[in-house]
Amino acid sequence: MSEQRSNLQIATHLDAKALGYCNAGLRRWFPRDGVTFEDFRQQGVSTDWLRATGDAMAIRLAEYVEQAETEAKA
Repeated sequence: MSEQRSNLQIATHLDAKALGYCNAGLRRWFPRDGVTFEDFRQQGVSTDWLRATGDAMAIRLAEYVEQAETEAKA
């Protein structure tokens, strides 16, 4: 049986910075679905939201956050 994510995973601005992402690049994802860059900086966004952008860098950030959480649980 495959394991499903049981909780919402949030990617933060600090996560993006840890990957070396600059604000100019991050801003390309916003606004989308009512989420602004300032929302992201203050609250983060779900990894599902990042994947839905279709942007390769956003998907990489989602994977980074999900992997970090998996390692933290191990």
